[in-house]
Amino acid sequence: MGIAAGTEGIARADLGRMGIVALMLQTLRESGKNTAGWLIRRSRPGYRYRHSLFILAHMRCGSTALSNILCSRPDVSGYGEAHIRYDGQGALGRLALNQMRRGGWKPQAGLLFDKILHSRYDGEAPPEFFEARAIFVVRRPAEAIRSIVNLYAKLGRDEYCTQEEAAAYYVERLTALEALWHRFPARQRTGLTHEALLRDPDGALAVISSRIGIDPPLENRYVSLAASRRGGGGDPLRSGQHSRIEPALSRTACSDELLPDVPAGLVREAEGRFRHLSALFGEERAAG
Repeated sequence: MGIAAGTEGIARADLGRMGIVALMLQTLRESGKNTAGWLIRRSRPGYRYRHSLFILAHMRCGSTALSNILCSRPDVSGYGEAHIRYDGQGALGRLALNQMRRGGWKPQAGLLFDKILHSRYDGEAPPEFFEARAIFVVRRPAEAIRSIVNLYAKLGRDEYCTQEEAAAYYVERLTALEALWHRFPARQRTGLTHEALLRDPDGALAVISSRIGIDPPLENRYVSLAASRRGGGGDPLRSGQHSRIEPALSRTACSDELLPDVPAGLVREAEGRFRHLSALFGEERAAG
């Protein structure tokens, strides 16, 4: 009995030490990335937020195709979602380092690009972050929520297993996007819905180009980088099958019918957030 108990205690201690070592290694890796990012940013005067372009959106809204169009240009350096936490100027150096590692870096490009779909990455953005240009994209809640659950099921992941979990993410993210929208100067932001992007891709790209000053204007063609299809960089299911955004009609249906597993109050909040943000996008286009 004493030997067994002693052995069990040693095993627990070994597991504890292994956990501490893993945490230390992770801390060292993060520290190394932060240091390298700071050095890269210091060595490249062009790595400033005013020379950056972001897609600010939520999962399953068509952002991968739009990212591919942007990143197929020689003047845009990036590939998709880099999962960088924007907490200061050093973040842009970490973004460039990430692009170097993933194969999306263009050293001569005038714009650094990233796609941000989670508030843990832009929730503590510094004031300089809002000197960048930003493209906001949102999708109707029922379509987006069902697509999120379907994606994670196909990937065999244990996140967003239920419609309710995906709906909670959707509401939180759209709430954050609205707050971010108001912090960007009007001349540096534009917003559109997934429906508008699919209904008239060429027209949507023309509006984006005009609103935030992309010259020459965006063209509806792209090459899907491998980095945009793996490691969380973008849509791993369909992105590589296309070379342009094909016009299509978005399906519309009552969210209550499509989201039977989501509490009615959460459905109403999701729909309200979508309508309000879409209205903000429309108001700005009308004013411009």
